[in-house]
Amino acid sequence: MVNWILSAAVAYLLGSLSFGIILSKLKYKKDIRDYGSNNAGMTNTLRTFGKGAAAFVFTFDALKGVAAVLLAKYLLCGAEDPVLCAYIAVFFVVLGHMFPVYFGFKGGKGAATALGATTALQPLTFPLVMVPFFLVVLTTKMVSLASIISGALLPVVTFCIYYFKGEPTLVPTVGTALLAALIIFMHRSNIQRILKGEERKIGSDKVKTDEE
Repeated sequence: MVNWILSAAVAYLLGSLSFGIILSKLKYKKDIRDYGSNNAGMTNTLRTFGKGAAAFVFTFDALKGVAAVLLAKYLLCGAEDPVLCAYIAVFFVVLGHMFPVYFGFKGGKGAATALGATTALQPLTFPLVMVPFFLVVLTTKMVSLASIISGALLPVVTFCIYYFKGEPTLVPTVGTALLAALIIFMHRSNIQRILKGEERKIGSDKVKTDEE
């Protein structure tokens, strides 16, 4: 139990390192949350500061998910139910990204961090989630919709990977189902705009900052 609590705490603190906020403050002397969707994730960074900044944010938001899981799995969990312990780390690193303690509990929506964390446990997750993600982006030009669909697919993909490997499926499937529900909940405003036909698409006008 102590190992689980420690893994959750370390994962949450890692997740709270919001690279969208860090980059915007250090490089651009702004707060990404003051622009566009007021979100600290990759998509708002793309619209506000461009492709290079978005690539940086996506990469490091995903890598902190990887780091949290690897630390939990190989250093913090111990021998007591390491799979459950690792999925606790997955959940809390994403929770930290969404509600970062260092930045007033206002962060991103968790898709990149969830991808990194689950990929660290099962590398096959990456292609199986990213292929539909890119297909949705290419056909609809909506990153939010792609994130919602990929999030919803995550427990299905996870179940299939563990099932066909002949490994227990309960903890991974329930863990990623909770994660998917959290990601979809964080996209609730996007869902409302999608249903109204008002969601912004890739290629729409870049968000203007104070210097533009």
